[in-house]
Amino acid sequence: MNCLLFSSILLFSLIGNIYGRVVTFSLIAFGNQVTVTFNGQTKNLTPLDNYSRVYQVSAECPDEEFEYIYTVDGVSEQFIRRLPKDEKSTHNEFFGRELTVSPLKGLGYPEDKPMWTRTIGKTPLFDDSYIPTVIIDDNSRDYFITGNDTYTIGRFTIVLKNEIFTETNVPSKAQNRYQDKFQWRIKLENKLYKRKVFKFRSNPNDPVFYRQQLYADVLSAIGNPVHNQIVVRAYLYDGTPLGLYLMIEVSNSNSFIKSQFYGNRETHKISVPESGLGAPIDCNMGADFTLGGPYNEFYAQEGQSNEKIPFLIEAMHALDVNDEAAVKKFSKEWFDLDIFLKAMAMEYLTGHWDSYWMYNTNYVLYDDPTESTPSTYKYYFIDQDFDLTFGISLSHYINVWEDEFPLQSYKTLVDMVWNTGDYEKPNREAIDMFLKGGVTTTMFENHLIDIVKHVFNPVALGRRVDEYVRRYSSEIEWDYSIERLHIATDPIKERYVWNINDYYENLDSTPKSTCRWGLRQYITMRAEAVAKEFGFEWDKVPLEPKYVEIYNTKEDYKPSKDSDKESGSVTIQGMNSTLIFITLITILFGFFL
Repeated sequence: MNCLLFSSILLFSLIGNIYGRVVTFSLIAFGNQVTVTFNGQTKNLTPLDNYSRVYQVSAECPDEEFEYIYTVDGVSEQFIRRLPKDEKSTHNEFFGRELTVSPLKGLGYPEDKPMWTRTIGKTPLFDDSYIPTVIIDDNSRDYFITGNDTYTIGRFTIVLKNEIFTETNVPSKAQNRYQDKFQWRIKLENKLYKRKVFKFRSNPNDPVFYRQQLYADVLSAIGNPVHNQIVVRAYLYDGTPLGLYLMIEVSNSNSFIKSQFYGNRETHKISVPESGLGAPIDCNMGADFTLGGPYNEFYAQEGQSNEKIPFLIEAMHALDVNDEAAVKKFSKEWFDLDIFLKAMAMEYLTGHWDSYWMYNTNYVLYDDPTESTPSTYKYYFIDQDFDLTFGISLSHYINVWEDEFPLQSYKTLVDMVWNTGDYEKPNREAIDMFLKGGVTTTMFENHLIDIVKHVFNPVALGRRVDEYVRRYSSEIEWDYSIERLHIATDPIKERYVWNINDYYENLDSTPKSTCRWGLRQYITMRAEAVAKEFGFEWDKVPLEPKYVEIYNTKEDYKPSKDSDKESGSVTIQGMNSTLIFITLITILFGFFL
């Protein structure tokens, strides 16, 4: 009896110790021998698989906060890591990077303003407190050298904070091959947190790298549907660096439409209408709302059609913008004017010349069948491609700007005759219809004032820039230091050749003529001009975001039915601890019984 009592006490003591503070150390590393040292002991980490470069070990650790350090092939990190009390996982850390999880302060907007609530939210895939790592199989090296138009990547792997996703034979397409660091996109077979199609954008035009993600941050904050994004490191499996990229979900894909228009922030689930999806129309060069067409620049995906676009355009031209009731009816039945006018305010504020207002390109129209009728078709405007913004390349591509462009009123742009060299058109139909007086112009100005007052100003947006600098400067220093696999053939590519000094300089001022204004300088000039024109002051203290997007991965994430297959597999952090626990319990019960 005493022996049984002692055995029971010993058993439950072991259970308590194991369950309470068995820590899983997890490290992304390009080496062979990986160890972790803590509390006077050293443990070997072993590869978790043969594709992610994640090494892992579970070990019993002190209950209180403790220090630890990783060593790879005899080289130790130059800093000490600390694991807080009660934490049982380090998450997927990266060798040589001191910060693993570090939340960024976001952008807020007044709660009485309409917000976009139809999305499932960021999900852990777009959790910007963490920097994911993308691993490409070594056999795909030639693709990243040649930048061939299309290619099938042998294996694509992305390491998130607590999971690893991998898929084989992934179709890819390269873009902007005239740049050393070209862009590429993929289409997954299995959904990755409800998404399947992604771009990897480098933005070599921007020496600070932040402009395109800041644009999307603002659109999200002010309540517009917009793609999600995350900064990622990309490597070949052997450790060859590919660079720092912005991983973006593609806005004209069905997966984007499902997650952005039919999601639930609370449940993170998607409910596709029984009637099916509408058609996300990709609007390219010359796609304008001209009565009678042409409509060939409104591109529908395979199996879908742009046949409803003429009806939208007819309704636009029939609208009396001085009739408030008619404007409200049109916005509800045909075209969400608040979404569109906020998008136009952002195009004006940032000088986003490669989109609708200034270049008739790079936007998406989506008709929502849940808001349409047999005689009306409800459309939403979705802006995209935010690389050429905040003053980048204005003087090079559109030869109409002067140094004082950030000080110009939007009214100057409304009446401007556009001549872009390779494309000339005297007006923009929707600008002429909605921004030359009437109720719609008042709506635009009110949105413009709200955006600058609460978001697009040196206080709120300035804080977001500071957070990016704090979080990503070390990654950008790494990106500038690596040797590119692809060597571009652009005869004037020197305009894109930046260095780390340009990065730090252009945060405030400008290093070269193609980037005439520093990022903070541009934001301040533009905000001051709008505030002076309309007579207001922006918030002295930044507003905080309304929504917390990220949910607990281990509790809420359910891998798809195919997740146990090699293609599309998901590894959940902490499984090793559970296996150790179960094994020990089994052994102990077997021994004592």
